[in-house]
Amino acid sequence: MSEARLIGTWTTQLDDDGKAVPGLVCFSADGLVVSTQLNTKNIGLGSWRVTGPDSFEYGFHILAADPEGNHVGEAHVRVSGEFVSDTEWQGTGGAEFFDPQGTKLRGHAGSKVTAGKFGVDD
Repeated sequence: MSEARLIGTWTTQLDDDGKAVPGLVCFSADGLVVSTQLNTKNIGLGSWRVTGPDSFEYGFHILAADPEGNHVGEAHVRVSGEFVSDTEWQGTGGAEFFDPQGTKLRGHAGSKVTAGKFGVDD
C-alpha cells in the first residue's frame, strides 16, 4: 500500500523547463503535506491521499509576498505520483497562480517530479 511507504521526508527534483529544481516534501500519517523548493520563498501546506496500490496525489498552497511582506498572491500545486521502489517515486505536477483577490493569472501542468526518501536510517 502507498500510504506506509509515502510517510516521511523526501528529496525532490522538479523539471522546470529543463532546469532541475531541488526541494523537500514531507508526508505525515494524518494526511498533511509540507513542501518547499529552491524556486519558492515560502513553504507549501496541504494534504495527500492514496489513489491506488502504488500511486498517490497531493496538493498544497504557497503564499507569495513582495519584499515588504505584502500578500501578492498564491500558488496552488497538484502532483500525482507513482512508486518506482519503496524509496523512490516519480510523477507529474502543475501549478496555478492567483492574485490576492483569487483571480487566476496563469498555470501549467505536466512537469516531471522525481523523489528519493531519506531520514534517520540514511
